[in-house]
Amino acid sequence: MYKIFGKELPTPRLLTPSDPLFQTSQMKRGLKQRKSDEHILEEIQKDIISCVQANDRKCIETNMQRVNEVLYGKGVTMQAREEFLVKYGCAPYDDAILDRIISFGKPIMDIGAGNGQWSKALSDRVEGRAVKDQKKTMMRDYVVAYDDGSAIPLNTEIYHKLTQPARDYFFKVQTMDGVSAVKQIKNRGRILLLVYPPPGKMAIDIVKSYAEFPENDLIVLVGEGVGGANGSKELFDYLRSVDEDGNIWVLLESMNVPEVEGGGKGFEKVFIFQKIKTK
Repeated sequence: MYKIFGKELPTPRLLTPSDPLFQTSQMKRGLKQRKSDEHILEEIQKDIISCVQANDRKCIETNMQRVNEVLYGKGVTMQAREEFLVKYGCAPYDDAILDRIISFGKPIMDIGAGNGQWSKALSDRVEGRAVKDQKKTMMRDYVVAYDDGSAIPLNTEIYHKLTQPARDYFFKVQTMDGVSAVKQIKNRGRILLLVYPPPGKMAIDIVKSYAEFPENDLIVLVGEGVGGANGSKELFDYLRSVDEDGNIWVLLESMNVPEVEGGGKGFEKVFIFQKIKTK
């Protein structure tokens, strides 16, 4: 929830162009700090070059750890960051977030899924509740995941399907671009899950394609707001306006992502939207 003058803004609510949902004071401070961090990283890079020229391995490792802490938080080791990526991908979840997504009772389509960590966690959670064999059969393909393979955060040659991390945390992700996946008839009526989409047009193109079909009416967007690492200004403007087809997106809820070692320098939230037809 977000606060103005000490009061929480209600949900569900219709967003207006001036709604602070995507531009909280915390995020504004964070983006300012991120700008400052860019200069620190430039200085560290110079130090690393000097270390390389001196063939000083310990110096290189020390400065790489400095880079890691600037990017991900003080005290975060490279190993902790790797373990974070293996378990969560780019943004962490917890039981409350998984349960809220599942609570809508609708199958889920994870677009830009990476290695599919969120899909695996959701699928395991759903199957864990389906105690009867008949119900388990019904739950097959309750979660589907797609990624075009252009920006997988972990090396698939190291973390291949026979490794323990892949068995524990990765999902069967189909190789396909998001717009094509959304337009498949078998995916109509699913929740659209977008976890940490890249900056640029990818997310807005998928969201607009998703909104074209009447039965598609729930979006779970996990990421930073305007000016952050995810989506585009066009995406956030779209979610605060009525589109040409008379669709408007109502904010059902916003949730904080958990603080987990290996993260901590991002400003992701979980934004849950429902489509309402106005004409």
